[in-house]
Amino acid sequence: MTRFIAWLLTEPLFWAGWGIVLGPILFLRGFRLLQRKQLILDTPRSTIRGAALGLVEMSGKAVGPYTLVSPLSETDCLYYRLTGKSEPGSELVSPKMRELCAPLFLDDGTGTLMIYPERCELDLQPSFSSENDDAAEEYCIRPGDKIFVRGTLRENPWATKSPVTERGEFSRIGPGYVSAAEADILRRKYYPALDPNFPSGSEIASVADFDLHPPVILMKGDGPFVISTRGEREIASRLNWKSMVYIWGGPAATLWGLWQILRAAKAARLLPGDL
Repeated sequence: MTRFIAWLLTEPLFWAGWGIVLGPILFLRGFRLLQRKQLILDTPRSTIRGAALGLVEMSGKAVGPYTLVSPLSETDCLYYRLTGKSEPGSELVSPKMRELCAPLFLDDGTGTLMIYPERCELDLQPSFSSENDDAAEEYCIRPGDKIFVRGTLRENPWATKSPVTERGEFSRIGPGYVSAAEADILRRKYYPALDPNFPSGSEIASVADFDLHPPVILMKGDGPFVISTRGEREIASRLNWKSMVYIWGGPAATLWGLWQILRAAKAARLLPGDL
């Protein structure tokens, strides 16, 4: 089997077939990236105080009342996402991501806005990246991180505390934020030397300073939902050169694949010699 795979990878017709299949896909993806770039540039930047419901772009620093500890890098953070592994030393799980979030807010100087980052596109540097075959990666949003957010500002379905789902101190808040009590338990899991008679140190501000059930929330909507440490212009620039690579590279791959197949057919005398 190994020999067959090695032989297959050296066959031009194998790559020619992939070129014909992937070329049109890359070409169309390039135009979608161009559309997304233009949408980002056309969406006006908003302040939290002046934002209206709908698609918005904002920037500021990440804040919140208490933190989590990320499993791989053991970083104090407001949100983390894992891919590949669930925890250090565990067996590989499916490539589906695992994410956990304490109440996360954006502060731009005009006010604070709650963000629920589930299903967002993260454009962050990994806080942990394995160098072996496990390919485990971890991404964190830390208190004070300067972030750019593009998402949908909508009325908060969890603006009123639910007496059913939030009945205890360990219950998740609103759409699924980790409570302060659960954050404390998780911290002690990774720092077992902490004195159980004293707070674990997860609180970084008074919970009373943050509205955990605000009237509006920024989250996934009909449009793109991106959280990035890059600015708007840098994101648009990256989308521009990626789209150019796809738009020009896709047709080139398709033409190369067709040429290889026609050349092989001619060599096998399946086509007239004058083609």
